[in-house]
Amino acid sequence: MSRIDILTGKRANTANSRSHSNIATKRKQEVNLQPIRLGGVKIRVSTRTLKTLKKLAAQLSGELPTKKQKKAAKRAERQAQEKE
Repeated sequence: MSRIDILTGKRANTANSRSHSNIATKRKQEVNLQPIRLGGVKIRVSTRTLKTLKKLAAQLSGELPTKKQKKAAKRAERQAQEKE
């Protein structure tokens, strides 16, 4: 099984290892994949994707405000300050 994020397609990155004498050798930076269960299916997603999924789930359930809700709250707060 390759180390690819199923949802976003994120793959390994190539980078250079630097020795004490500054000689560059190629190496791989692997994606930090975590197994999760999504819709009854076990998949492997990156930690960044997992964080985004948790955020979206919280917004859909109403625990976190969306951008529109934040803007509306700021607008209402500004209008209340102007009236004072």
